[in-house]
Formats: sequence, C-alpha cells, structure tokens
Amino acid sequence: MKLIFCPECQDIRKLDSTKVVCFCGISSGKYVDAVNAVISGEAIPLGFDNFAFAKALFKRPTEGMGRRFQAFVIPKICPTIKYVEKID
Repeated sequence: MKLIFCPECQDIRKLDSTKVVCFCGISSGKYVDAVNAVISGEAIPLGFDNFAFAKALFKRPTEGMGRRFQAFVIPKICPTIKYVEKID
C-alpha cells in the first residue's frame, strides 16, 4: 500500500485510483495501475508491507499494545513512483 506524506501540513493520505490531495493542497498523488503511482508537489511517498499490515489487523489484540507491521519511506528513485508537475 502506498501513501503520501505532506511535509508542509503533516497530512498522510492513502493513494487511490483517483487523485488524493493533502489537507493544505500542496501534495497529491494517485495510482495509475495496481502497482505504479504518480505524485506531485512536496509529496513524500510511504509504503506499508501489505502482508504484514493484514496480519497485524487479523491479530489485533483486545487490550494492550497493538501488533507491529512494516512501514517505510519509499526512496527518491523508485521504479513504481513517478514525480509529475500536475495530476489530473
């Protein structure tokens, strides 16, 4: 799962097949297919390990600390992320 983080307003948004925009409007992004995405503005792409996230949700405890899962900052050069000026 890919998300974008806006360093200006500190908002995090999950990418979808339609354009998503952060709270302040500076950062945006969208999936172009099941794997590849485009982002614009100041957006910093983040990723969740889908399998680990699903497992953490399934194993969610009733009390105490929740399950951990892998999340990461996607590198500046990544074949599944394209930086563009504007997203329609």
